[in-house]
Amino acid sequence: MPTVHLLDYGAGNVRSVRNALGKLGCDIIDVRTPEDLSKAKMLVFPGVGAFGSAMERLQSMKMTEALVDYVKKGRPFFGVCLGMQLLFESSDESKGVKGLGIIPGNVSKFEVGQSYIKDSGSSSSSSSRRSVVPMRVPHMG
Repeated sequence: MPTVHLLDYGAGNVRSVRNALGKLGCDIIDVRTPEDLSKAKMLVFPGVGAFGSAMERLQSMKMTEALVDYVKKGRPFFGVCLGMQLLFESSDESKGVKGLGIIPGNVSKFEVGQSYIKDSGSSSSSSSRRSVVPMRVPHMG
């Protein structure tokens, strides 16, 4: 069975993610310190909650630098919801709070009525031109 390291920083869906990984047959090792993270082979970074509160928690645990180092080295990583959003530089949800800054940009809400899906060209439209709407990473707020 694969071994997965699960970042446990008090985010709302850690238990749900743990249960899902367990159902898949994964062996789960909790990551609670930078030292734990340095030993991780495959990291799952879950999260539900506010961007600012989550960054504050990661900073209090002294995890921010270790997370940036881990991801920038190209090691296996899966961010779930807020765990992915925290990789960005900032979020509209918590103005003035810096994210991990691994991915350039700001997390913003979906605008009502605006499309965020790339047209893959699979529709029956006779147009040979494909349109792409710039992707944004939404937060639930």
